[in-house]
Amino acid sequence: ARREKPLRARSTAAIREVYRLTGGAVPIIGVGGVDSAEAAYEKIRAGASLVEVYTGMVFRGPCILEDMHVGLRFLLERDGFSCIQDAVGADFRPL
Repeated sequence: ARREKPLRARSTAAIREVYRLTGGAVPIIGVGGVDSAEAAYEKIRAGASLVEVYTGMVFRGPCILEDMHVGLRFLLERDGFSCIQDAVGADFRPL
């Protein structure tokens, strides 16, 4: 098993905490273990307004970008969002 899974969970928890503490007033860059659209979306919903995909580029190469584009569009549509900005911090909003 690759090591990015523990890193992903810890970094997403840190994003959630910073978003909570700042009320979303500060742009957050989500980093750590982003190797799929699902991983990026997790960080976006936690409060990241930008996502760095170093892990994905290392392990999957540039093809990850198209996969992430398609995957993020699917996830946004599934959850009723029209754009990524609408999903930023969504885990903190009441349903």
